[in-house]
Amino acid sequence: MHDTPLGGGTDGIYLNVKPVVGSLFELGSPLAVYGFTLACLAAVFAFLALLLASRFGRALAGVRVNEQRMRATGFSTYPYKLAAFVISGGIAGLAGFLFAVKDGFVNPELLSWHLSGAVLIMIILGGLGHLRGALIGAFAFELLHELFKSEAIFGAFAKHWHLGLGLTIIAAVALLPRGLVGVPGQLRERLVGSRRMPAVEVRNEPA
Repeated sequence: MHDTPLGGGTDGIYLNVKPVVGSLFELGSPLAVYGFTLACLAAVFAFLALLLASRFGRALAGVRVNEQRMRATGFSTYPYKLAAFVISGGIAGLAGFLFAVKDGFVNPELLSWHLSGAVLIMIILGGLGHLRGALIGAFAFELLHELFKSEAIFGAFAKHWHLGLGLTIIAAVALLPRGLVGVPGQLRERLVGSRRMPAVEVRNEPA
């Protein structure tokens, strides 16, 4: 991919003309790109929420938990997995389109493991098994990224932002096993547990 002219080599492919979406969005200004990206985010989130609440989504959840049991109940799991792969590929294609519009070019570096690793960290940070967890994790990851890269806050240490970001993510995974989306539940369990703790009766025994 780096050496073939198919993808422009190491220089990548540049967008000479910004795409136009109807008469409302001319994706040439940062504000228009931001608004269009936000609209795409809301549309994809709503689509996935409806999909998960449907029979198809419940079948996918069953395949994820125990594929053999789903086969035993009469479900052909392969079409469901293939459909999930196609849907995820379409959403990834939309994200790639938005990435190209934002930066104005694409290059083979986007095929490296760094972006895939970042996506996995976002999901783990937000909370596995929750749609809103992926969204919360993505925002949290990017906020932490910008925070540790800020020279105004960390000064010269901002050059080593990978270290601060990595330690923060490790601490979050260790302290928040259910991710950020499970923080309210953990706090509620601790508060309820502390209220239900029986009082210890102290008796003064005679000497």
